[in-house]
Amino acid sequence: MSQSLGEIVGQASESDAIASQMRSFYAELDQTIAAHAPVCTNRGACCQFGRYGHRLYVTSVELGYFVRGLRAQWRPPAGDDACPYQVGGMCTAREHRPMGCRVFFCDPNAQHWQNEEYERQLAALKRIGAEHDVEYRYVEWLSALSEIEENPGANLGISRDFKPVFEAPESVDPPRGFVLELTQVRQTDSHRQQGAAQHGGNVPSTRESHAD
Repeated sequence: MSQSLGEIVGQASESDAIASQMRSFYAELDQTIAAHAPVCTNRGACCQFGRYGHRLYVTSVELGYFVRGLRAQWRPPAGDDACPYQVGGMCTAREHRPMGCRVFFCDPNAQHWQNEEYERQLAALKRIGAEHDVEYRYVEWLSALSEIEENPGANLGISRDFKPVFEAPESVDPPRGFVLELTQVRQTDSHRQQGAAQHGGNVPSTRESHAD
């Protein structure tokens, strides 16, 4: 019988070995991305998923590492189609933010390497999960946070008493004249199909990318 997402995330969040491996994974990834010298000019506009017109997808081991680091500052989706961890225009979960957040940049000069890098890093995340017997899931970020919040399926120890120190910013439009045309949006179909097979075959019909 397949585990619930909460059970899978709970398993991953309790593993010291996974936490250590994920820290190394993200450190190496950040160095790789920095070597490309991408430019971010939109002050977190991509975190406003609905306004920006894309989606963030994450894996089981990423969620486990995220919950492990942010369980004392848990912030479920607020219903505004935006990442709840963006507060005052800043990411409050930067150390534990998912791989997609780190790879995606709206910089047009980044589009030639983002897709290949994303696929390479996704394969590495699959290997980490397989090495530690964590069931692979590839799920939309806000849906995953909501599912964990509503039906944890495990004692994740998350606290819902976190109070932001800044007011949330108003939604920000993408830069005028900029058209989101990231090649990796065409590459997510096979991964989404895998995830949908585990959730009754429901595949989102909207176009996705992975937000920084």
